[in-house]
Amino acid sequence: MVSADLRQVVARICARIAPQTPARVDMLAGGGVRVETDPALEARHRWAGEHRMLRELRLVGWQVGRSRRGHLQVGGWSTINLAHRVQVLTIAAQAMREVAPSLAMLLVCVDDYHRAYPHAGVAEAAAAAGAVVSSWYQRWPRRVADLEGLDRHADHLVAHVLLRRCEELEQQVLTLSELHRRIVDDAASCLGDLMSRWGSGGELSAQLMRRARRRFADELRTATSNDGGS
Repeated sequence: MVSADLRQVVARICARIAPQTPARVDMLAGGGVRVETDPALEARHRWAGEHRMLRELRLVGWQVGRSRRGHLQVGGWSTINLAHRVQVLTIAAQAMREVAPSLAMLLVCVDDYHRAYPHAGVAEAAAAAGAVVSSWYQRWPRRVADLEGLDRHADHLVAHVLLRRCEELEQQVLTLSELHRRIVDDAASCLGDLMSRWGSGGELSAQLMRRARRRFADELRTATSNDGGS
C-alpha cells in the first residue's frame, strides 16, 4: 500500500539530491507517483539529475522504474531495494565504529586547504577542514529526515521485516553520525594548539585519537561494543 505522503516525500528527495533539476511530482491514479523533470533542461544535465534521483529513490526501498515516456515512476516497496538499503546501512554503521579514519581525513583536508590557501592560518584551515569532514556525516541524517511523515508499513512479511531492520540501522547510523561530527568538531577546535607542539601527521593523529578517547570515552565504548546485530 502506498502512503498518501509519498508525493511530498519523493519531492523532498528529488529537490535535495538534484537541486539543479526541477521536477514535478504527481500522484498516479493506480497508486504511486510520477516524477517529471523540466524538458527545457539540456539533455545531459537532465539525464544526470534523473539518474541521481533514480538511485536515491531506490535506496529508500521503493520500486522505481520509467514510464513509456521516460518519466520516473515510484511505486510500493521492493524487497530487493530494501535489502540493498539494509546492506548499505550496515556497511555505514560498521565503518563509523572507527573514528581514526575521520581524524586522519581531517588532517588531510587541513593540508589540502593550506596548499590551496598558503597564507591561511591554522585556525582557518582547521575550521574549513572540519566543516568538510563533518559534512560527510550529514548524508544519512538528511536521508532519514526526508522520510519524516512517511508511513513505512508493508503487508508483505519480508518487506515488513526489512523495513523494521532499516529503522533499527538508521538509529544506529544517526547516533554514530552525530558522534563523528562532535569528535571532528572538537578535534578541529584544538588543532591550532596541537600543531604548535607536535610535528608529524602521525604524531598529530595519535594525539587527536587520545583526545577523542578521553573526551568521548562512553560514546566510543558504546559504538565499538555494538556489533549491529538484532
